[in-house]
Amino acid sequence: MIVEVNPAHFLKTRKGEVRIGEKAFFASKSWESEIEKIKKEARFCIIGIPECVGVLGNLGRPGAQNGWEVFLSYFLNSQSNRFLSGEEFVVLGAVDVELIQEKAELLNDSSDYYMQKLHLLCEEIDDLVEPVIKKVKAQGLIPIVIGGGHNNAYPIIKGVSAVSAKKKVNVINLDAHCDFRALEGRHSGNPFSYARQKMCLNRYFAFGLHQSYNNENMLKAMDADEQVKYSFLENITYLEENLADAISFVEDDLIECGVEVDLDAIRMMPTSAISPTGFSMEQARLFVRKCVKSLNPSYLHLTEGAPTNEMQRIMVGKSLSYLVTDFAKALLDK
Repeated sequence: MIVEVNPAHFLKTRKGEVRIGEKAFFASKSWESEIEKIKKEARFCIIGIPECVGVLGNLGRPGAQNGWEVFLSYFLNSQSNRFLSGEEFVVLGAVDVELIQEKAELLNDSSDYYMQKLHLLCEEIDDLVEPVIKKVKAQGLIPIVIGGGHNNAYPIIKGVSAVSAKKKVNVINLDAHCDFRALEGRHSGNPFSYARQKMCLNRYFAFGLHQSYNNENMLKAMDADEQVKYSFLENITYLEENLADAISFVEDDLIECGVEVDLDAIRMMPTSAISPTGFSMEQARLFVRKCVKSLNPSYLHLTEGAPTNEMQRIMVGKSLSYLVTDFAKALLDK
C-alpha cells in the first residue's frame, strides 16, 4: 500500500515563480494504472520509505524515518526552470510502513530477543518494498527512493533485478560503511551481503569506506568475493580519478547499475551514524553526476538522513533535494 502525497501540504508558491511540485504528477491510490498512462511523459518515480527499523536492528540511532517528509518540503519547492521542469517526475508517495515502524518503537530494548524482533520487522518491510519497485521498474520508470535505512537497498535490488534482462544489477555505493555484514537477520548493515547471497546483485563497489568503522570479517568476506571491490576514504587522493576506477568495475552495457548514497558518507550530515570526517556535499553531488554520465543507472537510493531538529531538517532536506535534482539533470542531459 502507498501513502499518497498531498502537494498542498508542502508547496509554498510565489507569484511569478513555478515550483517543481506544481509540475510533477502526484499519484493516487490508482497509481498502477496512472503510471501506465503517464510513463511516456515522465522518467522518474519518487518513492519514500519512512522507517528506521533496519537502523535500530543494526544498533544505529533513530531518525531516518524523518527523511522522506523533509525531502518533500525542499524538493517540491525547488524552481521549475530551464534546467528541470518537474514534469519528469511522478511522486508516487511512501510505502506504508507506519505500523511496522510503530511496532519497532514500542519494543522494549532490554527484552529478550529484541534484536531478532527488529530483524523480523525489517523482513516485513522488505516484503512491502520489493513489489512496488518491481511494478515501477516494469513500467520503464527509474525509481528514486528516499529512505529510510540502508536495509532497503536489498528489496530495491531484488525488485529491479526481477524485471531486468539479466535478472541482476550492479551497484556503486558512496558510504562510510560497506553494509556487508553477516547474514544474521535483516538490518541496515547487511543489504548487499544478502543481495549477493540471493544472486540478484552482480557487481558491488563500496566507495569511500572509513577504515576504523568496517570490521575485519566484512573486509575478509569482500576480499573473498571477486565480484566485490571497495576503496577507503583515507586512500582517496584524486576523487575523479579514484571514482573513474570504481565506475569501470561496475560499468556494463548489458547490466544496469544502481546508484546508492548513504548520507553518513558526508561529513557532519545528520544521519544514523554522523561523522566529523567524510566527503563534502559538493563531492557527493559530483559522485552522483559522474555515475549517471558513465553508467546506465537503474535507480537512485538515498539513505539514512536522520534529522531531529529544525536545522537538521534543513540540512537533510536540501541535501536530498540537491542529490535528486543532480541525478535527474545528469540523466536528462545524456
